[in-house]
Amino acid sequence: MYLLGLDIGTTNWKGNLYDLQGRLIKSISVPSPERKNKKGHNYYDPAEFWNIFCRITKEIAKKIKDPGMIASVSFASMAEAGLIVDGSGRPLSHIIPWYDKRSIPEADILQQKVKKRDIFGITGINLQYIFSACKIMWLKKNEKSAFKKAKKWLCAPDYLAYKFSGVMATDYSIASRTALFDIRKKKWSKRMLKAAGLKEDFLPEAYPSGTVLGNVTPEASGECGLSTGTKVVLGGHDHLCGSLGAGIYKEGIFCDSMGTAEAGSVPLKSLKSLKKYYSSGYSFGCYVYGGLYYAMSGVYYSGGLIEWLGREFYGAALSKKKKNIYKLMIEDAKRSVTGSGGLMVYPHWLGIGAPYGLRDAKGILIGFSPGTTKADIIHAAYEGLACEYRLLMETLEKAAGFKFKVIKVIGGGAKNRVWLRIKADMNGRDLVVPEVSESVCFGAALLGGLGAGVIKSPEELIKNFKQCKIRYNKKRALYYDKHYKQRYLKFYKIIVPYWEK
Repeated sequence: MYLLGLDIGTTNWKGNLYDLQGRLIKSISVPSPERKNKKGHNYYDPAEFWNIFCRITKEIAKKIKDPGMIASVSFASMAEAGLIVDGSGRPLSHIIPWYDKRSIPEADILQQKVKKRDIFGITGINLQYIFSACKIMWLKKNEKSAFKKAKKWLCAPDYLAYKFSGVMATDYSIASRTALFDIRKKKWSKRMLKAAGLKEDFLPEAYPSGTVLGNVTPEASGECGLSTGTKVVLGGHDHLCGSLGAGIYKEGIFCDSMGTAEAGSVPLKSLKSLKKYYSSGYSFGCYVYGGLYYAMSGVYYSGGLIEWLGREFYGAALSKKKKNIYKLMIEDAKRSVTGSGGLMVYPHWLGIGAPYGLRDAKGILIGFSPGTTKADIIHAAYEGLACEYRLLMETLEKAAGFKFKVIKVIGGGAKNRVWLRIKADMNGRDLVVPEVSESVCFGAALLGGLGAGVIKSPEELIKNFKQCKIRYNKKRALYYDKHYKQRYLKFYKIIVPYWEK
């Protein structure tokens, strides 16, 4: 038997097939086809969205003799993104990505109706324009004719699951990112719905991740190449699926998911009171396994910053494979030194995350001299990202009242050993890198297997994977501790008030 995990990522859409030992059998990745309309709004076309995933699943199904051997299909996805559909599930809007900024005014309107602290007390999130509620309110105001016909809002994984199964539903982890879900009651919040001007039946039923929706429908089977015997199972938020795939299903283990954005998350046993966490800048929600909750925040432009540097400084290599660019950057970074010759990077290209939550902040490079090299800039970017991540972890540890036992690192950035070494030294802690193929897709596949009943525990597959440890260097850790406290945080005190104005 096999398990299929699909990943609706910001940069790529993927499909990975695994056997019941967790071995990767087939992997397909397609760049996510983001579009822009005349107003500059970002969107995905729903028909293209479905067609691409059908191409992915067809190719994967060809890898094995009998598609009926695929026990389940499940989904990891970017959160917040979604669209409105009519009663028959036909799209009435494009899919609005999480990062599209058209709904900034709606976030302000929602906060006028419900105080930000109260929104956090219900939903566990610090409200921003990215959340689904703001996108729905924008559609209601700006796409009036379409909205009158709309019967449901579906987040991106919900729509894909619907196309496979014919059932409209969502999981708790995705619902947690709508700004409409009471995470402790695990129900849609009447207060938030009223503030957004919505009725409860406009949202799909919410269930735990790993819930079986049904089998692939005959119609979907004809389009996607999967068998009608394959179970369609609710997955979850991509960073959380990646966390599960890395073997994190207990409280106290911190997951560093290094993608275009870098997310830090830790499972929590309970959330008796959210009030003590409000000033942490973290968001909270329902985890994808074991009835746990999670705390999560991140660097909004982490791997994205590395890609930006690659595009600007290594443009000639773009005609070749992107992998070549990263290799060149790593080799250049090695030619710099600890401290990057006095250069510092504040990696706020898309704003500051926890504990400040300043989306309008911009990136800063400081400390140039005639001796500054391209190698110093790359190295300083790695150091700046490592500083920012230390701030994230220390902020949550202070709020949670305990120190994380283990730090596991996943995602594309986990392949960059120079970056990981700097991060370990900056934090004065060892990092653990699970040797799992595409932990996000794997986490979705695990949820599918659990839902379909072909595995009983994530441990059945996770135990088969090795782990690599990145050990910190004591001498460099002492230098970086001083650098972080006396230089990085010192200048932080200047830039935060500037962006708060």
